[in-house]
Amino acid sequence: MVLKINNVKDEFLDNILEEAMKEFNNFFKLKWERNKPWIVKVPDRKTIDILYGKKTESWLVGWVSGRQIFILDNKTYEKESNHKYSDEEYIALIKHELSHLYIQILIEKGFIPNWLSEGVCIHISGQNKFKNKPKSFNKFLDYFEKGGKGIYKESGFVVELLIKKYGNEKLI
Repeated sequence: MVLKINNVKDEFLDNILEEAMKEFNNFFKLKWERNKPWIVKVPDRKTIDILYGKKTESWLVGWVSGRQIFILDNKTYEKESNHKYSDEEYIALIKHELSHLYIQILIEKGFIPNWLSEGVCIHISGQNKFKNKPKSFNKFLDYFEKGGKGIYKESGFVVELLIKKYGNEKLI
C-alpha cells in the first residue's frame, strides 16, 4: 500500500495547534520548542482504516502516533463519522490528541493507566462540557476487562474532581 501525503496550508489548524501548545506548555510546565507535532488530515474512513491498521469504529476520528496527530478532515467529519461537526468540538478533539503527546513526554517510557491518560486529555481539552456529567463513576475502570466507551464518558470528570481536590501540580 502506498499513500501520497501533501503539505497543505491550513491556518485554522495551525492556529489551534499553536494556541493549544502555549496552553499545554503552561499546564504541564513544559517548554516544547523542538520537534513539534504535525497534524495529518485524514480524508475519509477508508484512509483511517489503512493508517490505523484495521477496520475502525465510526466514533474514532483522531489518534496519535509518534509525534503526529492524525485527525479526520473537518470537511468530511460528519459524513465519515458518527459525530456532528462544530468548530468548538473539533478544536477540543485536536487538543485532546495533542495532550496525549504531552503525556507521552511526561511519562517518557513509563506507564499511566488509560483512564488517567484519557481523563486528563478529556479534561484539559475542554471535552467535558460536551458530555453529561455521570451520577456515579462505575465504568471507567472496566476498560481493561471489557473495553468500551465508559472510559470516555467518565474519566474526564474523575480527573476534574481530582484537580479540584488536589490541584494541577499534584496531578502532574
